[in-house]
Amino acid sequence: MAPAPLPLEYDWPGLDAERDGVVYDERAIARSAQALRDVLGRLTGEGEGGEESGLTAGQGSIDDLTRYTTLAQLKSQLQSIDRWEGGLTFAQMLETSHQEFVTVYREVQKALDAAIALVDAGAGNYKAVSGTKLGGV
Repeated sequence: MAPAPLPLEYDWPGLDAERDGVVYDERAIARSAQALRDVLGRLTGEGEGGEESGLTAGQGSIDDLTRYTTLAQLKSQLQSIDRWEGGLTFAQMLETSHQEFVTVYREVQKALDAAIALVDAGAGNYKAVSGTKLGGV
């Protein structure tokens, strides 16, 4: 038997912008979208890492991860040791772990794409409702 549903509250803070003093800053919305684009650019290798990160363009990107962190040489060394099942198992685990890590990285990229689209849509909705133009970033 399923538990009884929780009652819905219809008077959440922020639902009535005037009553609750909610203010939308179109520049803040635009800056948020740009900040997400900057992170996505670094993730995909399109942007500079920036001085604070110590990375150059492409370092830490999905392509960089795919190209330089395969651990293929270590896997070959482990597989070259005769009669060591633990080494073979470890080599397989390394390959599987690398593939999973790349998969997660790609999922993060998709999530950032979706977040940027949502922020842009929210900014567009705000612009349409308020009749204002979004300011520069």
